[in-house]
Amino acid sequence: MSNQRVPRWLTEGISEYEEQRAHPEWRRDMDLDYAAALNRGEGIKLRDFNAAFQNPKLITLAYYQGSLIVEYLVSTYGDAGINKLLRTYGQGLDTDAALKTALNTDLDRMQAGFDQMLEKKFGDLRRALEVPDGVNDLMRTPTETLRTLAGEHAKSFPIQMALGRALRREGKLDDAMQAFERAAALIPNASGRDSPHEQMAAIALQKKDDGRLIAELTALVAIDANNVDAARQLVTALHKASVDEPAKLRPMYERIVAIDPFDAEAHTYLGRYALQQNDPDAAAREFRTVIALGPVDRAAAYTDLAESYFKSGKRAEAKKQTLAALEIAPTYERAQELLLKLVDR
Repeated sequence: MSNQRVPRWLTEGISEYEEQRAHPEWRRDMDLDYAAALNRGEGIKLRDFNAAFQNPKLITLAYYQGSLIVEYLVSTYGDAGINKLLRTYGQGLDTDAALKTALNTDLDRMQAGFDQMLEKKFGDLRRALEVPDGVNDLMRTPTETLRTLAGEHAKSFPIQMALGRALRREGKLDDAMQAFERAAALIPNASGRDSPHEQMAAIALQKKDDGRLIAELTALVAIDANNVDAARQLVTALHKASVDEPAKLRPMYERIVAIDPFDAEAHTYLGRYALQQNDPDAAAREFRTVIALGPVDRAAAYTDLAESYFKSGKRAEAKKQTLAALEIAPTYERAQELLLKLVDR
């Protein structure tokens, strides 16, 4: 559309924007980092934006901000406006001329509108991340001082998190949970090391509170799509609580194999859920993957694959896999029973 004249800020911004449009969990998890950068006055001005992609210190921030700029353009001018801008670049115009021709704007007016969007989108988050003047090194601040600060600055996320960590170190788990709850209310989508949900899940595990553990892990995986450890913890907790509905477990196992394709156990569960939902071809694909990964229980893996073939009417393939299982474990009852079905006329 642009005859290859699209500037990098726009093509990368569109790419980032479309990824999260298709799958929200694919978006860059940089809300907190970006809000903190804005607080430090390190947001990239639009006139300097294309050059930021050549700066190793700014490039990650530039990718994320690119998606925000495209979000602003789409919300202001629609998809048609983006398409028109791309085609205008194809005429050989520079950015100022292209913006004027396609959208009747310029970088200065666009900067003003973009700043307004940033305030609407990040204003509360920026204020929640601020540390009051004169407060330094929260990790070394005494717990009682943190209690006082948390009361005086109830909307400060860093102070509530620091208090929660200090209380947890001292074994005051109920008080720590309350501090983390206040932090989660301030920034619900905080992930990674700054996630209050991760802290609360750890406390729930320590207190053997399975219901709270499941609730916090569910909240955590909803906002942290790449946290495979949390997803594994969640399925373990669900199994322990005798939750066996595929509708709850299958999405978590799909998340796990998306992050770690070499998790044989997750592929096994996905195959069995596919069988339960009468999709033997999908089940066979998962079970073939399990065998390729060299599972500990190879006899069970071959039998799983055999059962998927049997259910789809592929009797010869089912018999072959059943015999492979029995070669490994001649007394394996599930394989023996399947073989009887296969030879029964």
